[in-house]
Amino acid sequence: MQPHPDFAETDLPRRAEIGAFQLTPLSPAQVDEDFEAVIGSKQVLKGLFGDDWPLGLTRDDNLTDMGWHEREFTAKRSFAWIIRDPGGRYLGCAYLYPDLGKRGHGQVVTWVRDSPDRIAQLTQFDRLFQTWLRSYLPDRYILSWLNNAGIS
Repeated sequence: MQPHPDFAETDLPRRAEIGAFQLTPLSPAQVDEDFEAVIGSKQVLKGLFGDDWPLGLTRDDNLTDMGWHEREFTAKRSFAWIIRDPGGRYLGCAYLYPDLGKRGHGQVVTWVRDSPDRIAQLTQFDRLFQTWLRSYLPDRYILSWLNNAGIS
């Protein structure tokens, strides 16, 4: 599997501290933690990744997805992180999907699990993440941004 040309010479960190948030790798080792967060937040995630996802998601489906995310990160084709609070609690996920059809374009998707302060956390994270991520992107890289702020 070849890296995306925009990231062939770039090493995006698998772990980082961004303000009060921590990024850790999304991988099969976190399947139970991820599955619990996704299923516990399905009402604020429905449709984020198309159709009615995560309705009907099984742990085995999630394990497959987690393996794909890890493989893609290692190959530098797409990038996925768990968003954690300062105490290490799983808050949600952040993804960078470079456009496979052209260079210089990609999509960021972020989500935060259902909680009373979800929108505030997501807004703060997105602002910090965008600044952090821009430092690793090629010049004039165009990002589209999607999050679960509008899903309720």
